[in-house]
Order: sequence, then structure tokens, then C-alpha cells
Amino acid sequence: MSNPFANLSDEKLMGLYQKGESLAFEAIYEKYQAHVYTYLQRRLTDKDIIHDIFQNIFVKFHKSKDNYDPKYPLLKWVYTICRSELLDHLKKKKVSYIEINPTHLATEPDASAESHIELAQEKSLSSTEKLALELRYYSDKDFSEISKLLNTSPANARKLISRGLGKLRLKYSGGSK
Repeated sequence: MSNPFANLSDEKLMGLYQKGESLAFEAIYEKYQAHVYTYLQRRLTDKDIIHDIFQNIFVKFHKSKDNYDPKYPLLKWVYTICRSELLDHLKKKKVSYIEINPTHLATEPDASAESHIELAQEKSLSSTEKLALELRYYSDKDFSEISKLLNTSPANARKLISRGLGKLRLKYSGGSK
């Protein structure tokens, strides 16, 4: 069975999808799934990771569908989501290897029960870095949402988060007090 929306323009498809038309999403997915998968295959080799990121891209696409502005090409917007998810994956991969000092765990047995860092107590972070990290990792906001909330550009939001993560990484890997 052919999708009745397959021949519509991207802007019309997104307009219908934003109004809740699931067939419009199916048409968009069919049109762009190969583009997204190829983008990921050119940058990654692990098929499981590619599949996971591929799924995340379309979840983010769905969650942020109301943020799409039809004055920009849909393919460019899809690639922006792809790049963001890929960068997020690569950053998480680097962050996951933090050395833990076993003597610290022995003297503070409840430290491992804490599921997240209390950012408000981190003196090395600026208030803006704290807020950006909270929005990103505790409220699961994307960079465009964070930039709007902080009244800054998405690029600056990324820098704030990256700088804050660097300070935390330095502190918790034994690099400073």
C-alpha cells in the first residue's frame, strides 16, 4: 500500500505531522531513513551503536517536531539532529571512563549510593555552567532548548556544558581538590 502523502513537499509533510498525522511521519521516515543511516555508517563502525543512535535520532525528531521551522530545509534539520546525537554519543563514550579512587570509596561507603553529583555544591562551576549541566543531564533538554532557556546560542550552550564537564572530570579523576 502506497503512502498517500509520499508526493507532498517536506514542509507540507512536517505541517501535517505537527498536527498529529502519523502517515506524514511515515512518509518522512521513508524518505530520510537511508540518509540518516548512511550518515552514521560513514562515521561509525559498530552496527549496534549505529542502530541505537539511529533510533535516538528519530525519537528526538519526534520530540522536537514542534521546533521545526519550515523556512529551513527539512533535510538540513534532520542532519542537525544526526550530528547532535552523534556528538552526544561520542561525548558520553569519553565521559564513561572516570577513574575511581578505591580509598575514597572505603572512607565514604555511602558515596556509591549517590546517583548524581550535587551541582549546587560544586564551587568550581559557574552558576551558568551548573544550570546548563542540570538542564542537559537531569532534565534531559537538548542544546537548542538549553540555549533558549539560557538566552544564548546553541554553540555557547555546548561550550558551557563541555567546560563544566571538563571541570567535573578534573575534580573527580583526582586532578584537583
